[in-house]
Amino acid sequence: MCSLCLSKRRGKAVAVTFDNTIFGANQAETGTILAGSFTGLSLLSGVAPVTINGTIDQPNSQVTVNLDAAGLTATGATGTYAGFSQIPNSTDYLYYFNVNGGGLALPVTIGVTGGALPGLTVGAAVDSSNVTAPVGPNTPCFVTGTLIRTAGGEVPVEQLSVGDLVVTASGAQVPIRWIGHRRVACDRHRDPHAVWPVRILAGAFGDGLPLRDLWLSPDHAVCLDDAALIPVKHLVNGATVAQVPQNAVTYWHVELASHDILLAEGLPAESFLDTGIRAGFENGGAVIALHPDFAPRTHADFCRPLVQGGAFVAEIRARLAARAAVLGWTVTRDPDLHLVADGAVIRPVSTGDGAEFRIPAETRELRLVSRSFSPYLRDPATGDRRRLGVPVRGLSLRDAAGFARTVAVEDAALATGFSFVQGQAEDRWRWTDGDAVLPAALWAGAQGEVSLAVALVPASHWAGDGVYAFAAPAVARQAQAA
Repeated sequence: MCSLCLSKRRGKAVAVTFDNTIFGANQAETGTILAGSFTGLSLLSGVAPVTINGTIDQPNSQVTVNLDAAGLTATGATGTYAGFSQIPNSTDYLYYFNVNGGGLALPVTIGVTGGALPGLTVGAAVDSSNVTAPVGPNTPCFVTGTLIRTAGGEVPVEQLSVGDLVVTASGAQVPIRWIGHRRVACDRHRDPHAVWPVRILAGAFGDGLPLRDLWLSPDHAVCLDDAALIPVKHLVNGATVAQVPQNAVTYWHVELASHDILLAEGLPAESFLDTGIRAGFENGGAVIALHPDFAPRTHADFCRPLVQGGAFVAEIRARLAARAAVLGWTVTRDPDLHLVADGAVIRPVSTGDGAEFRIPAETRELRLVSRSFSPYLRDPATGDRRRLGVPVRGLSLRDAAGFARTVAVEDAALATGFSFVQGQAEDRWRWTDGDAVLPAALWAGAQGEVSLAVALVPASHWAGDGVYAFAAPAVARQAQAA
């Protein structure tokens, strides 16, 4: 039930989809929420006391609920999400729904969890302001369809079973102890970057590494040089390793007796390590009930050091860039700055530490357009996911009849497509996002042809470090267009 692939440090939450999820005996209870606290009794009877179907992504989200326990029977009832609590002395969370209809004589409040409930819950504080509880860090997740190497060959992760022998990076054949899965509604998530999958193109790390395109969750770590684990989100470059927006994704988790390195599409990638979030998976609670010795582990149980920055990550990123060039990817630092005036492209008549354009005074819609890049793709440690076009220091406009206007970088007219103002005193600028709007009010009253000068921060201060775009090789362009 808990959300997936988020860092507990960040306190994020993800939209959760219940796909006719069944909560058996000791996994559901009825009670009341008063003054922000829940008190209730566990539902001990019934083969399948509670079944929930639907998605919660905000307080008061609604799901469909079927009940068959403790004298309560309902089919197709409406459950309104009311919040969650952490179960005392447990890493599990209890989720609450106010249920009515479906044949119920009176509304009822139920709580469900993937773990096991005590017989009585008294005064549990309910968090009704957030959607779902935070989960543990660095959850390794494979996307449906990922081929995992087994003793019998390459098998899609969703077709694996507990007990199957997988081949680890050392060549050992190890039985699967547990498999979990969870569907995530990315399009309803408050921070989609936390859950969008990352695609590693075939051959991104070298010949056959991976053999096919490999899709992982952002926090899934790959093992490089058999030396360390790096979460793939720290290796994103927008080209051979790219985060791809998805409306929804199903993530799969493969656990062995101890943390180890699997071969996913031929690339070494970590197995699942339970840091206390197993109950967040659709089948987590049943496995805990069957195997009560599954105790949450810590980062001390990682099979390799977990590296999230520094020289080693920088080295791997440099090797990825060099490999991308071998695969035919090229880099451009040319911003390709131009105007689009009422749909027509206008190129600058002069350039330098800025650009000068000529536009008709009757122009009504004007945009300052360029290539753009993201600082995050150059160095994920920045955490800066803005799209940056060019750093504008100001504008000046004039015509032959004497019209003249200077537009400071702080001017409120520079809004759509402009980032915040940076710098100090006389040295101030603001980035465009590659498609900035210049409102017609800026040249109102001008006649004939208008000269528009765009002052930029000197290119020597920023262009050398800016990678505006990876241009894909022909094969990649064709695949992306298909």
